Amino acid sequence: MNLDLGTTLIGAISAVICVTPFVLVTRSVKKREKEMLRSLNDFADRDNCKIHEHEYMGDFIIGMDTNKNVVFFYKEEKNEVEKLSVDLKDVKSCKASKIGKSVRNNGKVEQTIERIELVFITKAPTGRDVVFELFNSQNNLQLNGELQTAEKWAKMVNDIV
Repeated sequence: MNLDLGTTLIGAISAVICVTPFVLVTRSVKKREKEMLRSLNDFADRDNCKIHEHEYMGDFIIGMDTNKNVVFFYKEEKNEVEKLSVDLKDVKSCKASKIGKSVRNNGKVEQTIERIELVFITKAPTGRDVVFELFNSQNNLQLNGELQTAEKWAKMVNDIV
């Protein structure tokens, strides 16, 4: 009986020790997402917009006011903050852009991705395209779903425009 209690106690303590880091990381990610969403909402409020749909990806958050069709982008990298918005009434199309280069390695050609961008092509002939940089290999070590996010948002925008 005493041996079973000791084994159960050791098992319970081991389980708590194993689970605790995952709980702490999840809480930290959720807290960061809330902070980023609050910053995105504050940015949208300046244009009298509300974020109805959003996606959080670690160092950036992208969102849209689906009533006014305005897309907002907020990115925190090191000590820099980037805030961009684009009104879809001024957009002709949107595309996910994958910028990279080919590298020869032991006789094989490998493709490396340097940047992933969401590019909004504007209607005005002299207008400048609006670019949301979702990934840059100089700041991030590896991709974490940025290409899929860019493709998803490009499709969503193109369905509207």
